[in-house]
Parts: sequence; C-alpha cells; structure tokens
Amino acid sequence: MAMRGRRLAVLDAPTSLGLRPPEDGAVPGCYKAPGVLRDAGLLTRLSAQDAGVVTPARYRPDWVPGRVRNEQAIADHSRELASRIQDLLGHSHPPLILGGDCSILVGVGLALQRTGRFGLVSLDGLDYRHPGNMADAGVAAGGESLAFMTGLGGSLAELDGRRPYLRSEDVVAVGVRPDDECSAEAASHGMHLIGAPAVAGDPAAAASDALGTVERPELDGFWIHLDADVLDPKLMPAVDSTEPGGLRWEELGTVLRRLLASPRAVGLDVTIYDPDLDPGFGYGRRLADLLVTVLSDER
Repeated sequence: MAMRGRRLAVLDAPTSLGLRPPEDGAVPGCYKAPGVLRDAGLLTRLSAQDAGVVTPARYRPDWVPGRVRNEQAIADHSRELASRIQDLLGHSHPPLILGGDCSILVGVGLALQRTGRFGLVSLDGLDYRHPGNMADAGVAAGGESLAFMTGLGGSLAELDGRRPYLRSEDVVAVGVRPDDECSAEAASHGMHLIGAPAVAGDPAAAASDALGTVERPELDGFWIHLDADVLDPKLMPAVDSTEPGGLRWEELGTVLRRLLASPRAVGLDVTIYDPDLDPGFGYGRRLADLLVTVLSDER
C-alpha cells in the first residue's frame, strides 16, 4: 500500500550535529525545524501518530582534525535513530522523520541495512563529498551523507560493521545541479543521477525514471530523502547551503506525489530547513503545506 493517504508515524530527529557553525560560537538552526513544522499543524493535518523524538547530544563547534565534526555524537544519535526507525518499519504506520540536518541519513541507512536491501531516492544536492575526492572533506557529515550511505568515508560509513548501508546501484539522486563536481564519480560508481534540468523539463517522467531503479523486484522497498535545498534558493532561501538552479515547488510536488504513490515506498525524511534563516517562518509553513499536499488528500 502506498504511503500517500496512510496514517504516518512522525518522529523528530532535531539535530544540527552534521553542520559547520554558521559563525563563531553559534549553532546551526536546523534543529528547530521539527518544531516549526509541528506548529504549522503538520501532525493534525496528516492525522499522524506522534512517534516522539530522538534527541541528539550537545553540538560542539570545535573541530578535531582527522575526525568528522561531532563524530561520536552523530554515531550515537544514528544508532538510536536507526533502532526507532527499524521498529516503525515493522508496524503499519510508515515513518516520516523530521530533521535536522542530513546526517540523519546515517541512521536511516543503518535501519534499512539491518532490515533488508532497500533503495533510496534522494531529492537533494548530491552530498557526495568524502576524503577521497575533496581535500576539505571529512569535516561536516551533512555534506557527505550520501557518500556515507554508500560506503565511502570513515567510521560513520560503517557503524556496527555494516558497510555499505545501501548499494550505489540502488540509489537515485534527483535534482542534481549540472555543475556538481562529484556527479561524474557518483555515476561511475553506479548511482543513477537525474539532473535538475531534466526534472524541470518533465517532473512526472523524472519520477518514473527514478522508480525504474528503486522498484526493482530484488529490493525490499525504497526510502525517500527530501532536503529543502533541492529547491531553488530564490524560492526556498532558508536552508543551510544554497545552490542556484534548483527545483520549483510545483516540480518537487509532482515528483513526490508520484514517488509516494508507489506501494514500494517505506519512509520519508525531511532535512536542512533552517528556521533561523526564516523570519516569521513563512517558508516553513510552505514546506509543511507541501508535505500535507503530497501525503494526503488535502488541497
């Protein structure tokens, strides 16, 4: 049964552990995103079950060379998040995870790997930085999350000895900018890339293209990762890292509706919306409206 129209279980993962400090002594504001989305009436409008929160450890702005920022705290949070997601996957209410930054993908990947063989549709910038391709990689997990998911990087790519969490050939990255410097490497590893221009040209066809990879019979299902920075920054500036050339709200909505209508979709996470960059929280309410529209019959 498709996720769309079903009663969901909403679990908060309010972490900024995977991001660099926006300025000296400051903490990135993405940890506030679940609260804004809840205040927009998300759970009530979706008639969702409240699955609670996985609370992260304290953010530490200091970075130790040779280690990912907040590495141990991310590992601990990821293990707890994975256990909670794994439990939800065993019940009738599909999980909707409200992040937080993209480091929550480590917990998602660990949960999926523990459960079977799953695909991933990532609506995001590529987030494929790792020490093998970027001199400054290995610092902030958020920009390296898709690399961790597919077995690249250090300890966060192999929690509990489980490397990779997902196979590259089971992953589709949707909304990749044409000038992304990691796209050639990701494609050479078997990842299927669908660029932002292709989505803009025909969003429904792009969604069908993605489903061709993740609905394969050898997979047990697929997860959807939604990063708010897949949208064009002129339309969604309240994100940790803005990149020009992103999707329009309508294009993203078309892709999500098609993905969520698949009976193989098992869960969805939402990341990188930063309320500190959104005075009045209007962009947060717009994001909540999008989620309600694609997950229910509300118009």
